[in-house]
Amino acid sequence: MMKKQILFLSLGLLSGLLWTASATAQTAVDDATARQMMEQVNDAARKMKTLQCSFVQTKTLKMMKSKLVSNGRMSYSQPALLRWEYTSPYAYTFIVNGAKVLMKSRQRRDVVNAAQNKVFREITNIMLNSVTGKCLTDKQNFTTRMLVNGDKWIARLTPMKKEMKQLFSTLVITFDKRQMVAVSVEMIEKSGDNTLILLRDVKKNAPVDADEFKVD
Repeated sequence: MMKKQILFLSLGLLSGLLWTASATAQTAVDDATARQMMEQVNDAARKMKTLQCSFVQTKTLKMMKSKLVSNGRMSYSQPALLRWEYTSPYAYTFIVNGAKVLMKSRQRRDVVNAAQNKVFREITNIMLNSVTGKCLTDKQNFTTRMLVNGDKWIARLTPMKKEMKQLFSTLVITFDKRQMVAVSVEMIEKSGDNTLILLRDVKKNAPVDADEFKVD
């Protein structure tokens, strides 16, 4: 039961880093331009030491025709430190610190070794790589299609591995090309459900307290 809850939570987390542009306004680019765009995102990711923001997550359930909205904040620090914290309508904290993952609510606290759990390892890698944009060139896990919409760059990633295909059918990451940061992430599930997370008040390379990432 716990593993299933974690998977659904992680789906929500992953799909939070982008906002979706109108399909009619999106323009596909050729392969050479796509490679240049991905290289620029990767270069910015290498130079980014920290990232902090608030977020609004909207989960749309096709069968229930309802939307679940939650708010929170995120902190990231190279190379593998991530804190994803929901503040309303409930309190829940998800921390990645290297191979260790902490999941904490008011009722319980669990620490998992992601290195010993294939599903957790895949989830944490995608979370970290989505935040930075490194997943765009992860050819072992995704095929990537790049599009442009005004001052936004849109990456549509299709999972290749069986484990990721079970979690979602498409991951859409939108970048602000001026700041070269992800501003939204949308995860589209095979069921038709989707999760959209908008990143707000993004701060790059500002100091982050090391206590943010404590798991012990």
